Amino acid sequence: MRNETARTHTQGLVARLNAEWALLSQDETALLSVPDWYGEGEFTGPQHVLDALRACQDHTGQDRLLLPALRAAVVGGPGSQLAARMVVQAMLPKAIRIARSQMSPQYGWEETISLTIGALYEVIRTYPVDRRVERIAANLALDTLRLTHRLIDAEADAVPLEGGTATRLTAPDTCPASQAELTLLLAQAGEYRLLADDEPGRVNGWDARAELVELLVWALDTGALDVEDARLITRYYRDGPTPDLITPGPSDRVGARQRQRRSRAVRRLAHAASGRFATAK
Repeated sequence: MRNETARTHTQGLVARLNAEWALLSQDETALLSVPDWYGEGEFTGPQHVLDALRACQDHTGQDRLLLPALRAAVVGGPGSQLAARMVVQAMLPKAIRIARSQMSPQYGWEETISLTIGALYEVIRTYPVDRRVERIAANLALDTLRLTHRLIDAEADAVPLEGGTATRLTAPDTCPASQAELTLLLAQAGEYRLLADDEPGRVNGWDARAELVELLVWALDTGALDVEDARLITRYYRDGPTPDLITPGPSDRVGARQRQRRSRAVRRLAHAASGRFATAK
């Protein structure tokens, strides 16, 4: 889960949700409900749970934190609305990315994010908590994407990305769930400016390039890399090495510094990725 609060919006639905959460998370009823879901003493309140979620770097830890709140939201009774609202707040950054990926000429931003948040609520309140207990955040995101897509009646093979350009993703052999996950990845990579302008249209399923972009997005989400280092890596593996100049000059020295920085970034990425995959085993 992205290690940051929901993207700051100064007006509209997202701003209202963030303002509401700031008050709700300190409400006495909310503080008393959390021990009912997680047991006494583990968390001081709902914001403490969200902070722990955003610090998680593996889906197993996220599942452990999301499942109790989801159960409370699905079962109903006292605290169920608060539990659902907490999961919505936890998923808000992903909901924003989903809404960005589904923008179309028929719907403005506020209409699209409203439909997306409504879809997220529906997915949370009907989530099969006894059957789908692994990779919960990914499941919620994919289900929300599918439902939002149906609600706005968008074309199944056109994915409008940030900037209003409808980019066609051609992956005939990709299952719908994998294609939806790829759509989310491209939207998030676009936010980080990891892709060339024409690159989303050339993606054909989960190839090696998409796997690299997914790893870089994960590294940015967890703070293992900064944005400039991630861009250096993705440009290098997209465009290939720059030929050496016959006569070294200022640009050559800049290139050497970039190569050194990229090499250090690749080592940090490899170290972080080894920990990620070891945890996932």
